[in-house]
Amino acid sequence: MKQPFLLLFTFILFINNNLYAQVFSPDEIRHLQKQAQRITIVKDKWGVPHVYTKTDADAVFGMMYIQCEEFFEKVENTLINRLGRQAEVDGERELYQDLWARTFIDSTKAIQLYHKTPKWLRKLCDAYAAGINFYMISHPAQKPRLISRVQPWMVLMNNIPSIANSNLTEAEFRAFYSKDASLSLSYLPDLAREYQEMGGSNGWALAPSRTQSKNALLLINPHSEFYGRLEIHLVSKQGLNAYGAPFLGQFNIFQGFNDFCGWMHPVTLSDAKDLYSETIEKKDGKYSYRYNGELRGVDSSQVTLRYKKGNELLSKTFTVYRTHHGPVVAVRDKKWITLKSNESNIDVLAVNWLKTKAKSFEDFKATVDKRVLVGNNIVYADRDGNIAYWHGNFVPKKDPAYDWKRQVDGSTNATEWQGTHALSELPQYVNPTNGWVQNCNSTPLYGAGVFDTLMSHKPAYMLPDGHTPRAMNAVRLLSKLQNATIDDVISAAHDSYLPNAARFLPSLFKASETVSQDSALTLLSSPVQTLRNWNFRTDTTSVATTLAVLWLERIIALNVAKLKRPLANEEQYSLTNGASISTDFISPAEQLNQLALVVQDLKKEFGTWEVPWGKLNRFQRNKEGQPFSNARPSWAVPATPGYMGSLNAYVSRKSPQAKARYGATGNTFVAVVEFGKTLKAKTILTGGASTNPNSPHFTDQVKGYINGQFKDIFFYKKDVLNAAEKTYRPGE
Repeated sequence: MKQPFLLLFTFILFINNNLYAQVFSPDEIRHLQKQAQRITIVKDKWGVPHVYTKTDADAVFGMMYIQCEEFFEKVENTLINRLGRQAEVDGERELYQDLWARTFIDSTKAIQLYHKTPKWLRKLCDAYAAGINFYMISHPAQKPRLISRVQPWMVLMNNIPSIANSNLTEAEFRAFYSKDASLSLSYLPDLAREYQEMGGSNGWALAPSRTQSKNALLLINPHSEFYGRLEIHLVSKQGLNAYGAPFLGQFNIFQGFNDFCGWMHPVTLSDAKDLYSETIEKKDGKYSYRYNGELRGVDSSQVTLRYKKGNELLSKTFTVYRTHHGPVVAVRDKKWITLKSNESNIDVLAVNWLKTKAKSFEDFKATVDKRVLVGNNIVYADRDGNIAYWHGNFVPKKDPAYDWKRQVDGSTNATEWQGTHALSELPQYVNPTNGWVQNCNSTPLYGAGVFDTLMSHKPAYMLPDGHTPRAMNAVRLLSKLQNATIDDVISAAHDSYLPNAARFLPSLFKASETVSQDSALTLLSSPVQTLRNWNFRTDTTSVATTLAVLWLERIIALNVAKLKRPLANEEQYSLTNGASISTDFISPAEQLNQLALVVQDLKKEFGTWEVPWGKLNRFQRNKEGQPFSNARPSWAVPATPGYMGSLNAYVSRKSPQAKARYGATGNTFVAVVEFGKTLKAKTILTGGASTNPNSPHFTDQVKGYINGQFKDIFFYKKDVLNAAEKTYRPGE
């Protein structure tokens, strides 16, 4: 019997001296080979791949093939995760992550979506699968963990909300479904993430009135986990000419630019999904929930998941519950909690592709006017000199009288979404008179510098983002930028001033003056004096930077501990990114005690508290999975975490094998682009373009990354060919 979405036959075929030992027919392999021959990949002297094709579909094929060349395990893992099959390879501990994914979408639904997808987009889905499959066929030594064949519909499993960004904890979700719909549970904290700084980004756009060339400039500066970004250039004869960084496992360039315009997507807290508190009744073994004074039946379905245990593959079946608001995801105070979110999988995929081909401001605006992008702001600039900023994109209309940061009453239609806000209703700036816009995961009220009184009257659920210290720093710097060049923007984006050091250390200084002189805390006089003598600028030789970063880290933990539980993501994020820190509730003695603990820890680790920041804060690039170690080469890094106000955000963490802290998240792919008749841009990528430790491109961008010395990109084909290091086709 033929089954169109299952693997039927295994063929072993020798083609071009390569062993193809995969579940593909000879005709399929010949077809993939033919497609691969239509694609030319040129890697320039930095190892950056440039893909040249006739069609957009072939460009997608090339994109996915290259992703697999560098990150095959991670690309496969994104698929395993989306399919809800992580437990099959990593064991029972991943069952509830799998259940979360399958609660929102499964293969049956994804296949249905694929057949509803417009023909032009379906071709890209086909090419997505083809590029990954051809990589596996042509690299038989690269054994997949689970997925031996990728299907085109898999890319449409692209809109699963994150647990962490849904004002939930995995512990709550796990507890609910492990207890089989208990009504007796309450909030369960996730202590491992409560105090961690979450990711973020910086996006700036400067109008011609602010630049030397009289062309618009755009800063693209995402902050995320290291070594999950690829710098790539896609060109097709169907009008595609896009350069930037995709998310692994996706085929669009998420942050980037084409020859006309550029786009940057900082994370937003503008509310696009909500929790509902459902009043549940159980009768004759069936569940109902109250809505507008009536009882409605709770929908349920069975989900069977497989998981690895030793050498066995076992299975477990769950009953997943749902109301009209969405799936049940937790229980709090004897009420079930449901999650309502946006499920525009097809439109999300389409918008993220179409924006890369926009050739006018009107094109770009019409594309984002689909209003399906969740969790992202948009910073924009183009060749005509336009700059723009939209805060959020998919924002439901809701009654502003409710506190949408936490669950709302699900038993009344008063809390229902009332449609979606038009693009014109979102907080935004289009060609503002000051000549620049910025967003650093921050409130739009300072998006053009001064507080926007008119915008402050928008609904509160549009404006939960605090004024982050990175945004304060951006406003300070951008306000002074005149006749700016690409290098000026790069320099500003690496400015060493730390606003939150200047903001909060005076409180510590005052504490040192008010605490009794006979206290043991007077032993801190030298560390305090070191901080007093500091100019609030980070440097690898600065002991004060070390003291300030570690002290404020502890102050943030005290702030987070005071937050109301369940934690609201908006409140927790605003603390860990430095926006809403306070020392007002912390006694002078306790502020000094926190510094004493910092000094104590430094003495324990290094034998002295006088540890320069560059000795503690390091960059080390290792082979995937290899732990950080003091024994291997590393570099001192001046950048600090974003909560200090460092625009060049750099979060370093300890490992059991190391005394120092090593970079884990922060700047990844960073670009500054000038949109003139001839496009110019400079970029930097964490470490280098290659994931192979034996490649010269594994660490050839490290010094530029640390010191803010970006490389000129090659955008036009003649320049790419002149800088070519390697030219090949997929499979060669």
